[in-house]
Amino acid sequence: MAVAQITARLPAEAKLEFRRYAEALGLDASELAKLLIVRERYQKQLLRLVRADKVAERSRRGSSGRLETITAHLSSLEDVESFDAYAEKCGLSRSSAAAHILEAEIREHWLEKAIKA
Repeated sequence: MAVAQITARLPAEAKLEFRRYAEALGLDASELAKLLIVRERYQKQLLRLVRADKVAERSRRGSSGRLETITAHLSSLEDVESFDAYAEKCGLSRSSAAAHILEAEIREHWLEKAIKA
């Protein structure tokens, strides 16, 4: 049975940093991941970066050789299918697109800035 979720694979250090950031905002990592994926549906920042050739190729392994997961639980399978189509348009897998989005938030702290504005 298909499940309405998107799993991002990140190096262990990035996962830890993302979890700490989410906790500092009063969220768990899954909730923050969902929020960022939903935001991307409207903002299309990743697609703009891909088209500008500003998205680096992701290595298959983190520095430790192993990738860890963060899973966003979406509201419906249609949302997952829509994200899949978007990721494909970006030339990325679902997991890679999600990882790019989460790693961008680690760098940018968009939600923290929005909350504190």
